[in-house]
Amino acid sequence: MVKESPWQYYAVAIVSIIALYYLWVAWKFYQQEIKEAIKFGRPRRRQAVDPPLDELDSDEESIDEKIEAEGELPAWQNEQLFADVEKLAEHLIVEIEEAHRKDYTRQDLIQMLQIILKEYPTLKGTPFQIAVNNRIEAECAKYGSIHLSEGDKREVWSMV
Repeated sequence: MVKESPWQYYAVAIVSIIALYYLWVAWKFYQQEIKEAIKFGRPRRRQAVDPPLDELDSDEESIDEKIEAEGELPAWQNEQLFADVEKLAEHLIVEIEEAHRKDYTRQDLIQMLQIILKEYPTLKGTPFQIAVNNRIEAECAKYGSIHLSEGDKREVWSMV
């Protein structure tokens, strides 16, 4: 008499457990959407709420119209600035790692960052300045030797 393979039962049990787990996760995170789908027969899409037309000031221009009138893109859409930020981030990674290896003092690190940032004057005052500050903070925290305060970061950008 030939008995069935126990691996078949094992596979069925594992597949069942995985299916139950994913059903539980779906229910946990998408409970509202599932209830709406069952209630209405299809999921409802969330739409942005536009203000009523009477609340809009007819004299105000939209952001797109202002941009077209000025002829320049906002900083976050400027491809050249974005490329500069990527290049600067790579440069900062290398230089902060070197500063850690050579045991730079806080003042030495600030001076080095000022020299680096002088090459990127177009980034000062843009939203990318915050991203660069975050990169500097992350790299300093990565090595843990030097941490810059907010005042130090302002000092770094003051020379740009």
